[in-house]
Amino acid sequence: MNNSVKSVDIENATAFIRHELRTPINAIVGYGEMVQEELDAEDSPLLTKVDILLVEAKKLLETINLFVKYSDGEDASDFQKLFSAITHTTNPSITKIIIACDDLLVAKECTDRVEIIEDIKKIRLAGLRLQGLVNNIESIFTNFLDSLNLNLQSDPSVDTSPESSSDQTEIILSNIRTNRIDRRELLTGNILVVDDNPSNLDLFFQHLTRKGHTVTTSLSAKDALVLLKNQSYDLILLDLLMPETNGDQFLEYLKTSSEFQHIPVIIVSALDEFESIIRCIEIGAEDFLPKPFDPVLLKARIGSSLEKKRLRDQEKLYTQQVEALSEMMAKELEKGRQMQKNFLPARLLTRAGWEFSAYFSPARQLAGDFYDLFELPGDRLGLVVADVCDKGVGAALFMGLFRSLIRIFSGQAALDGLINPSLNLPGDRQDSEIELDDLVNGINFEPLESIKLINNYVAINHGEASMFATIFFGILEPSTGKLSYINGGHEPVFIVDSNHQLKSKLTSTGPAVGMLPDLDFKVGEIILQPGDLLLSYTDGVTEAKSPTGKFFGKEKLLEALGNNFNSVEQLMGDLKTSLAEHMGEAEQFDDITLLAVKFQAN
Repeated sequence: MNNSVKSVDIENATAFIRHELRTPINAIVGYGEMVQEELDAEDSPLLTKVDILLVEAKKLLETINLFVKYSDGEDASDFQKLFSAITHTTNPSITKIIIACDDLLVAKECTDRVEIIEDIKKIRLAGLRLQGLVNNIESIFTNFLDSLNLNLQSDPSVDTSPESSSDQTEIILSNIRTNRIDRRELLTGNILVVDDNPSNLDLFFQHLTRKGHTVTTSLSAKDALVLLKNQSYDLILLDLLMPETNGDQFLEYLKTSSEFQHIPVIIVSALDEFESIIRCIEIGAEDFLPKPFDPVLLKARIGSSLEKKRLRDQEKLYTQQVEALSEMMAKELEKGRQMQKNFLPARLLTRAGWEFSAYFSPARQLAGDFYDLFELPGDRLGLVVADVCDKGVGAALFMGLFRSLIRIFSGQAALDGLINPSLNLPGDRQDSEIELDDLVNGINFEPLESIKLINNYVAINHGEASMFATIFFGILEPSTGKLSYINGGHEPVFIVDSNHQLKSKLTSTGPAVGMLPDLDFKVGEIILQPGDLLLSYTDGVTEAKSPTGKFFGKEKLLEALGNNFNSVEQLMGDLKTSLAEHMGEAEQFDDITLLAVKFQAN
């Protein structure tokens, strides 16, 4: 052997030899334990032969483990001594294994046991293969080194270090064998085994299917990828040393693929170097087991991995269900939002000598704020800005209730002819003889009395819901500028004059509406002069937060009212811009509602 061979080549060759020697030992132990399990159930006298077989196999494994990695202090003579020692110490154990198999094959207890006979034949074949390997170990080692040097000489750019192997991308097509045990009613998992050695694949297949698993085997990473794309697997058992594409390369591909990264992978390999274990775990392997595998440990690792996989599958299913439910709820909330928009004026009224403008921005799909502007009997207008407590669906439902009750109790519905026929009609005329205008004018409507009625209705019928609303309800006589109002616990309404100076604040004249029955609500009055502007709003305006948590505040609202603007539309646009600049990227915390009314100066 050439003493000038690089250390990295020695390391690769040593790993190759250990892998080759451990593969048949793995088969001997694996099939031997399955035979032992079958015979142990019958308390067979042949168990002694099987025990001898397994003891010798474990001796062989201990000997192979002495074949340590090459170090700087060793030379060619050290390896030659080691090869001689391996051949000398392993042959007696191998011979005992082959003799034990021969005795078992001719034993009467086994002659009619097809599965046991097949397993024993595979043990004997693995023993013969191991014997051939140890008797030619030095030539195999030398040939492997020569092949490395040949590759290096044919292409100087090729790096034969272990790290460079991850750059290989071409995978050669190999045979695939897929089998399934259908006689089992319950299968614990669908497992894909990837190993370039047919003996190892058969061993895993026999062992795992007897444990109730569904097993698919593949001789190469490329074929395994084809299987993965066409079938769902719960677990992958993956060998590290394979031709063309190593197991760590395939593992890295799997764990970077969104399609396969959720499948747990257990590395099962004759390589047990600490660096290999660390690399595989870092890439994403679920676990690492050396060959020959311990059946109890393998069973535990598979059980643990399958349990984690099923938990992840359940989590994925739950996530999909939650996403589907969220999508369905979003659609329903959008329907609710569209319906709630129907409770707001489709367009504002127009009156000669008056300007009206409004702005509404819900914090969520459904809101508790609302505004309204509607006609009333007696050539009057109703002005409403309200804020129902809480947010979301509950507030939105009560928003619709409060808005409808205000219109009905204030007399707005009478303008649409919606009057109870049992009302005492004026005079002795019959229903058919009465015109709608005469009927409406003949009924003494006091719109602000509606607040008391609404308060009692909500408190009596929905008191357990603990819902209430702050409401500003004003009755405007456009011909005179007279405004009668009730402020039920709402924000103060600002009135500025034609010079943009604050003229008055219409503060609370009573508590919030709907908390308790028979609450007292006082009526306020003010005369608006030409040029005066009224602005009502909800607390979502003043409590709008900046990214640093600072409130918009009443000061900024008054500042906007003090600026020059030519119309209420311009004022509303300025307020929207100011709010947007203040909040920036911060989340809108509450509904925002504004209603502006101006008595034109000309």
